[in-house]
Amino acid sequence: MIYGAFISYSHAADGRLAPAIQSALQRFAKPWYRLRAVRIFRDQTSLAATPALWPSIEKALAESDYFLLMASPEAARSKWVAREIEWWLKNRSVDRIFVLITDGDLAWDAARSDFDWQQTTALPIALRGQFRDEPPRRLALGKDTGSSCAPQCAL
Repeated sequence: MIYGAFISYSHAADGRLAPAIQSALQRFAKPWYRLRAVRIFRDQTSLAATPALWPSIEKALAESDYFLLMASPEAARSKWVAREIEWWLKNRSVDRIFVLITDGDLAWDAARSDFDWQQTTALPIALRGQFRDEPPRRLALGKDTGSSCAPQCAL
């Protein structure tokens, strides 16, 4: 794989945070002799202006090991984020999705083994019914989300 991860986010909500996350991940545990520890795809930096935008995104998704969803109400409403998630779910495992909460709420319903979609505002509906267990890979990057994520998950 060319990319360690693909960052999916709302440009309106997380346009300033996404580059910081990308930069931090690329520098994390970087050997002194390498430019970056891992290559991260983020569409603002990795795509040239092209009429074939979706094929370029699809190619990057296919070349990525993990999917990093910067979850927010704006991302939940984004047609591009939904399309990226749908591609990932058809072609990769849900176990390779990391949810980074930047705004909004997540509420897990253990009885249903799914998110409580009446209370969850940060996830696209494309993720409904996709997780069998509450995803352990959640990081709260914005406001207090009220999630049951352990204190070590919050940054």
